Amino acid sequence: MPESKDKNLDTHNKANNKKATIRVPPQFHKGFALGNIVVEPDLGVIIRDNERYHLAPKAMEILLFLASADCETVTRDQILEFGWGDLNASRTNITHIISEIRHALDDHKECPTYIQTIPRKGYRMMQPTAAKPSKGFFDFQQDPEVFETKHPRWHLSIAILKSSRLFKASVGYLVFSWVLLQVLAIVLPIFNAPSWGIKFSTLVLMIGFPVVLGLQWIKELKIKREKVKSKKQKKLFYYQQLSIDSVFVLLIIGCIYYLSTHLITFIENDSEQVVLQKVEIPSVNVVANSIAVLPFSVQGDNSSPSYLIEGLQEELISFLTHKPDIKVASLRATKALKENSNIDEIQQRLGVNFILEGSAKIIAGKIDITASLIDTTTGFQVWDAEFTGSPSQALKLFEEISRKSLSALNLLIPDLRTSNNNGKAPTTSFEAYDAYLHGKSEYRQSKSIQSLKKAETLYLKALYLDPKFTLASGALCTTYMDLYLLTNDVEQYQKGLQVCELTASYKDVGIEGYIALGQLYLTNGRYQKAKANLEKAIVMDPDNPIPLQLMANVYIKLEQVELAESLLLKAIEIEPAYWRNYYQYGIYFHLIGQYEKAIPLFQKVNLLNDNIAASYNALGASYYLIMDWDNAIIAWSKSLAIEPSALTYSNLGTSLFFTRQFDNAVEMYQNAVKMTPEDNIVWGNLGDALKFSASYSYEDALNAYNQALILANKQEQINPNDISLKAQISRYYSELNQCDSANSYKKSSLAIQSQDPYLYYDLAIVDLNCKQLSQADIMLENAIKYGYEKELLLVDPQFLVYKEQLNQL
Repeated sequence: MPESKDKNLDTHNKANNKKATIRVPPQFHKGFALGNIVVEPDLGVIIRDNERYHLAPKAMEILLFLASADCETVTRDQILEFGWGDLNASRTNITHIISEIRHALDDHKECPTYIQTIPRKGYRMMQPTAAKPSKGFFDFQQDPEVFETKHPRWHLSIAILKSSRLFKASVGYLVFSWVLLQVLAIVLPIFNAPSWGIKFSTLVLMIGFPVVLGLQWIKELKIKREKVKSKKQKKLFYYQQLSIDSVFVLLIIGCIYYLSTHLITFIENDSEQVVLQKVEIPSVNVVANSIAVLPFSVQGDNSSPSYLIEGLQEELISFLTHKPDIKVASLRATKALKENSNIDEIQQRLGVNFILEGSAKIIAGKIDITASLIDTTTGFQVWDAEFTGSPSQALKLFEEISRKSLSALNLLIPDLRTSNNNGKAPTTSFEAYDAYLHGKSEYRQSKSIQSLKKAETLYLKALYLDPKFTLASGALCTTYMDLYLLTNDVEQYQKGLQVCELTASYKDVGIEGYIALGQLYLTNGRYQKAKANLEKAIVMDPDNPIPLQLMANVYIKLEQVELAESLLLKAIEIEPAYWRNYYQYGIYFHLIGQYEKAIPLFQKVNLLNDNIAASYNALGASYYLIMDWDNAIIAWSKSLAIEPSALTYSNLGTSLFFTRQFDNAVEMYQNAVKMTPEDNIVWGNLGDALKFSASYSYEDALNAYNQALILANKQEQINPNDISLKAQISRYYSELNQCDSANSYKKSSLAIQSQDPYLYYDLAIVDLNCKQLSQADIMLENAIKYGYEKELLLVDPQFLVYKEQLNQL
């Protein structure tokens, strides 16, 4: 064993001695070549690209030493012993010297052409030495006949790859393409580009890649050919470079061809899918005996009012709805269709098997109307007719269109062939019908007092021209009821009562008449009669949301809130795009004290129609009652910007009242009183502000409470069953120190178990005013139980003296 060890040690020493015998040939000091570079040790310079670069003596010595190693690895110990004569010298000296040599040679550690770093061993000169060119320092040429390398073999080196401009151009083009595709991915969807747009852009860039690469290659070949001709580059190096570039270009072309063919296939598939999506619409079950009446387009000049033709669609829908065996898509459902919808889209959206559409030309005082029926299953036009007349004959034209359309349906639908239809027109006066259509146009625009007044004038004109015009009388009755609910003006109710009684006396009341009677009986507290009339209206048109909303209000008054909610949800299901359905549902939650649920419904209304002042007012009230003051003020400001109303001024006054800005609250309440002087609630609110304001006397407050009581008593005569109104009357009596009358009305208010938090709020104030503190506790507990915020009660000036008891509830 020891002998074997000695043998190994001896072999290692021999190897080291062999390496230590590296000697620098004397002729090297006179100059030599390393590839394209000439080294002049005696002058201490390196000539590269016809430029002279100085190299320090120590660095030149190490360069000579590496060049003398005949492309073999030289260890760091050998370099230290040769250059510094001391193996213990710092190895950082070697690093600095090698870096200096590389800088002079324009060599790179990562991709070396001359000096290669051998990890954990040392360094190796990659270029063999050759004789110095004979033409001198300043006309150095790379001539294969002058350079006689020790290793004249053809080999692939990093220098060949590095010197090719194709690789640099490829990287640049790829980076440019990537950035451009990122930009296109953002920009193309903005312009509604097809889904295959980005793939097409990628294809164009891929095809452009070999084109750009080819142009760059041709340019580089010219440069290198010139270098070979001028003998600045070896022919061997030139052909090596040409071979590598050729292989690279062929590989790129092959990859581009493969990827492009697949990408073209993907683009074709995507475009085919888009076409299929546009053409193939999923089929749905069509409702039997159903029809949709589309708007009649108007052509020619507008010599006649546009509402004359616009009302034709609505009247046809109303006329066909009276036929029980025909199911007619509602007006709002047809209005929700996209413009220029095709037959399949209409069938999918409405589920009808017939479409009634047409056009009207109004030229030189003459109306030409064309109507046609289309079968949505086959797409065939199964009936058409033309109608001509003057504007004064519009009523006759509408009657004729209705009769002939229904006759065509009788022939087309087997179930209707045995049915009887009189096709009777609602009036024989064109002027009355024209006034009625104009009134409905005004009524639909807004539920503001101003719009209702205009509608009232037009309906009265229609009834003056034809006193038995039931559609006009029903619409006028509804208008008066709306005016009464907005103003609490008893005179408006009395007018509506007369018109509604006239409507009820007709033999053919119609759906609009039943709706008007239902609203009348709902207003005067005759809830069972309201329910009976609204049920008739629902039977005549189950898809009409108006009678469903009114019926829900009846159930709320009867404290059957579950049934009320189910009807409101059904109305939304029938017409999910109709804003009033969400508004009524939000009012329902507001009335039962669930303000958090009401807020998103009012927000939905504002998304569907951003011009409804009442919705913003209700939204602000809901925010306020959950003590979100900022959002409440924003909503009320928007409501006032759309249309000033007494209710919004009153709500703003209440917000100022709760923040103890009593004088400002008085001003807001006074604005509300000016707009609706017959409203007992705003007079009562004004009395509260006057009572706490230091700028007014207690007598001013009493006068306001007395006026509120007078108005409330008038409204009680109209609806003696309204328990909320009884609670308000009870409160007014308590403010006037008439506690016996106040307690009498309080007892009537509690006859029905109500979930209205405002009712208990008013009765709690009654008990405080009448010193009935124990009963006030019960009323406040009920108010909080049914949704009134306790924190809001704590900041209410009405309960400042009762704050300690409130904290204990």
